[in-house]
Amino acid sequence: MIGFSFQLQQEVDDSTMKYFKDMKDSGFSEVFTSAHFSTKEFNERLDNLLKLIQLIDDLKLHLIIDVDRSDFDFLKEQSAIKNNNSLITFRLNHSFTNSTVAQLLKSYSIALNASTIGNNDIRELKDLNVDFNKLDVWYDSYPHIDTGLDLTWFAQKNRWLKKLGFQIHAFVPGDKPLNGPLFDGMPTLERHRKIHPFIAAIELQKLDVDNIVIGDNFLSKSQRQAFYDYFVSGYIPLHISDTRIGTPEYLFTNIFHNRKDPARDLIRLAESTAMNHGTIEPTNNTKRIFGSVTIDNRLFGTYMGEIQIVCTHLPASQRVNILGKIIEQDLKLLSYIDGGSAFKLIK
Repeated sequence: MIGFSFQLQQEVDDSTMKYFKDMKDSGFSEVFTSAHFSTKEFNERLDNLLKLIQLIDDLKLHLIIDVDRSDFDFLKEQSAIKNNNSLITFRLNHSFTNSTVAQLLKSYSIALNASTIGNNDIRELKDLNVDFNKLDVWYDSYPHIDTGLDLTWFAQKNRWLKKLGFQIHAFVPGDKPLNGPLFDGMPTLERHRKIHPFIAAIELQKLDVDNIVIGDNFLSKSQRQAFYDYFVSGYIPLHISDTRIGTPEYLFTNIFHNRKDPARDLIRLAESTAMNHGTIEPTNNTKRIFGSVTIDNRLFGTYMGEIQIVCTHLPASQRVNILGKIIEQDLKLLSYIDGGSAFKLIK
């Protein structure tokens, strides 16, 4: 599942509605917001929250509201909350006791802080007969540069959380313009602060995260398409440039799979050999750099027609023709194509 964020200091207007609809059409189904109201902007933010709830209802999305105890006590009395309770999950901070969590679970959808929950909390919640399968856990996003979580700690924490049966949510940064006032992105992991949201999202998925959320307020059209391709259509999109004469058109019209017995140095397009119906003469036999897309020619005998993506630097071979190369922005995606993984090449 994938989601995106909305800050309550933003206006809920026609442009908001269009963006939300575009995000839903791209496969996003959750919206995260924080309801920590400042005294100065209380009425404005409450009004935006009520408009947001109406928009969530209209588009059949799910809303997650980050709250402390005073926020929650106020919001639960609002008619918009009561009438749309099934569409809303409250993400609780440290101001709630475990006994309160157990009580609230009887009436509300609840999520806890993934970063701070520990063994003592688990023991208390078990003593209170809490069903962990009904509880999600959410990591924070970190707008302050250098304060995002450590990868190793995050991976270890996730293994522990999954064993307990939790669904895990975490954040990746969005596209520019990033959220103010710091404008340094809103990731959970510090290593994701400066990389593309889609690449960060795939890495989170490999780290046992069930639900990935865009931490900033904006995601570009190209990134939305990548999220749709992967999380809805089920394949990794790879963009290829510098295509040579003789590149077969079927390279761009089919979804391919890496062979189930993955090679060390290459991604082998399992379906490619059967698609070739002609003789491939040697041409463009230049050095194979990381990201090169190649096809075996007639000098490789029965392998003629096999298309490969090079995952290291390899020497030139008279038996291998260069077709093009994966663009630099997508090179990191190659490490996430495992045996049997689906992907599509896009010109």
